[in-house]
Amino acid sequence: MSEANKIYRQLVWPDAPVFHQPWWLDAVAGDAWNVCMLKDGEEMKAYFLYALRNDFFGYHIVMPMLTQFLGPNYKLKEKLSRKRLNEETEILEALLQQLPVAVSFESRWHFHFQNWLPFHWEGFSQTTRYTYFLPDISNPQLLRENFSEKINREINKAEKQFSIEKANDVLAFYNLLQKNFSGKRMKIPFQKRLLQRIYDACVVHNTGKIWLAKNDEGIIASGIFIVWDEATAYYLIGGKDDDFGNSGAMSFLFWNALNELKSTVRSFDFEGSMIKGVENYFRSFGAEQKSFFQLSKISSPLLRMKSAIRLSIKK
Repeated sequence: MSEANKIYRQLVWPDAPVFHQPWWLDAVAGDAWNVCMLKDGEEMKAYFLYALRNDFFGYHIVMPMLTQFLGPNYKLKEKLSRKRLNEETEILEALLQQLPVAVSFESRWHFHFQNWLPFHWEGFSQTTRYTYFLPDISNPQLLRENFSEKINREINKAEKQFSIEKANDVLAFYNLLQKNFSGKRMKIPFQKRLLQRIYDACVVHNTGKIWLAKNDEGIIASGIFIVWDEATAYYLIGGKDDDFGNSGAMSFLFWNALNELKSTVRSFDFEGSMIKGVENYFRSFGAEQKSFFQLSKISSPLLRMKSAIRLSIKK
């Protein structure tokens, strides 16, 4: 464990996002995560979180599985726009100078952070991605007035066919995910033990639940895993049994989650998707579109060649 890692554990802000909490990073990355940090006296002024992977080519800065965003976090003190931009640029440049040398780099940022220019100046690339966000879930009934007709129909339909239970372990949920992926002829990209570590950590810190929609025979139609911090709940992952067809169970689960969490958090983040059908589904809940950045860079000539070959094969 690095010295910066130890200091971060002591100084981490109570209102830091759930994905930035040391216990979360331990669950998803073990001891392969670290932090760049700026201090103001004895307090932390800003930080940049990342995970590492090592292989034949060298060290890679990566995003851990099931972790929506890492990257920077800082609280600007200046009030005037010009001065705030100056302060922000200085912070990002200072954090960037602390990042270790890596053969490749990937980092997703929270949508609050929209200034990546210091990274652009150093040769990084940026891809804009989108999520859907409900800024205030305190009144779910009011939110429902903005749901699409289809979502409302699905909820009404599913309420009559399914009951919702809180899962006490990840086994049934992971099996559901495996079936869902296999139905799409895809392999689930993470192992059960990773999901178990995240779930166990969330239970200890009271920051996450798995909800399952079951029929009268106890068969699971859909499931979702929601995690949260002091401000926001995030849809981490979910799946459905395609044998139930368009049952509406997933919409029913989201509706249940909004009602259960309305007094716990202020907002809800669907965590977005660039897949057309999924994006349309999240948008149907009346959520706001938010853009966020995914930064990348390949420094190794061998890796650049490998990436170019892979792209040419896809074409």
